[in-house]
Amino acid sequence: MVERTIANPAAAGSREEEARFLDAGETRRMLIAIAAWVSCCDLIVKLVNPTESGLYHQRTYLELIVILAISGMAIYFVPLARSRSIAVGAGLMVGGGIGNALSIAIFPLGVPNPIVISQDGWTIAFNLADVCAGIGFVLMIASVCGLAIGRRLELRETVER
Repeated sequence: MVERTIANPAAAGSREEEARFLDAGETRRMLIAIAAWVSCCDLIVKLVNPTESGLYHQRTYLELIVILAISGMAIYFVPLARSRSIAVGAGLMVGGGIGNALSIAIFPLGVPNPIVISQDGWTIAFNLADVCAGIGFVLMIASVCGLAIGRRLELRETVER
């Protein structure tokens, strides 16, 4: 008996439904490509646009290890869902994390925040990695919810081992 699971969408239904899902390797490659692109763009923005004094945020090497561990787990586990939108969201998140992780290692003053919004005495400073990580998180959560809603009948079934 072929079980219907997220990891085996072909057993779940039609060819059209099967075409919506990627192979796990293809999903992982897409996630890594997006993450590499985001982290490179983030570093270019940080190098080209200087950060004002006092607008760096300090990070410890423990935070660097946590960021890299979470990124590694996302690269390993997210492709198992075989969803383009989840992979794109995770790629943005991982790219933002790696961009900030590289900044921890490269910049001695802390992570640069070249994007600054100031008004009436308050200032918000952030970087492209922060923006991508936030957008990626929202996209990934929305995609996971959409996948769960789309496969709600399968999620109710018991899994036989």
